[in-house]
Amino acid sequence: MSQFRSSGKLLLSGEYWVLHGAEALAIATEKGQTLRYEDADCELHWVAKDHEGSVWMDCVANQDPYLARILSAVQKLNGNLPHRGRVSTQLEFNRNWGWGSSSSLIDLIAQWTGLDPMELHFETSEGSGFDVACARAGGAIAYQKTGPRSAVWKNVASAHWPHEHFGLVYLGGKQDSQREVAKIRREPLASELDAISALSRHLASSSNVEAWMQGIDELEDRTASWLQMERVQKRFPGVRATIKSLGAWGGDFALAVAQDPEDLAYFSSKGHLFLKWSDCVSLHS
Repeated sequence: MSQFRSSGKLLLSGEYWVLHGAEALAIATEKGQTLRYEDADCELHWVAKDHEGSVWMDCVANQDPYLARILSAVQKLNGNLPHRGRVSTQLEFNRNWGWGSSSSLIDLIAQWTGLDPMELHFETSEGSGFDVACARAGGAIAYQKTGPRSAVWKNVASAHWPHEHFGLVYLGGKQDSQREVAKIRREPLASELDAISALSRHLASSSNVEAWMQGIDELEDRTASWLQMERVQKRFPGVRATIKSLGAWGGDFALAVAQDPEDLAYFSSKGHLFLKWSDCVSLHS
């Protein structure tokens, strides 16, 4: 039997822009996904479980269209893919949270079959790949796509960030990442991409809560203008915090940053699922 583990992800800056070459800031989540393979005298069988251990997929591997497409790519890339045996995967976070069930699966399959996870990603997805890079990052990364099938990234220290002022608000609107990627928008200007990259670096280096609030406020304004969409901030009237969408706008979670951490109680008081930052990511990276 062999077993592998990958982390989930949160995209803190550069959503959408990262597809065009802007530098993005992302961080791995403490919770992720595991894969276990064991030899068995049967056609390769796949069981997928959610964070509560409930089975949501149980089939011969090539009978699931999404899984079959990934495994076909593994074969194309000459990965060491067994044709017989049993695979089980289990998520550590809620499937509806959009923390990287697909990207962590790509990394797990790459580990299992001896492939480069980014090569497998670009063979199967049009996404930027930041999420796959997060799968084994162990903390925060600065990520930049450098070509249609290439990217560079580096680890970024995050222990100095003002974590006690951060929290995650569940929006409950899971987005299809591939569909969001495929939407046609105007091409961003080089000056806009430079500005987003500079803001990503600004956040990465900042230990001051005011700097974070100012940075995410500008990121939201720039992205709202480009996408011609309303900021998530408007969903929370009267909140004393600056709120930023994470990943696809209108999706799963938003980052809330408050000058006074006690003001983050607003979200729970209004009936929203609210997660402490320290419960979601490592504070020691």
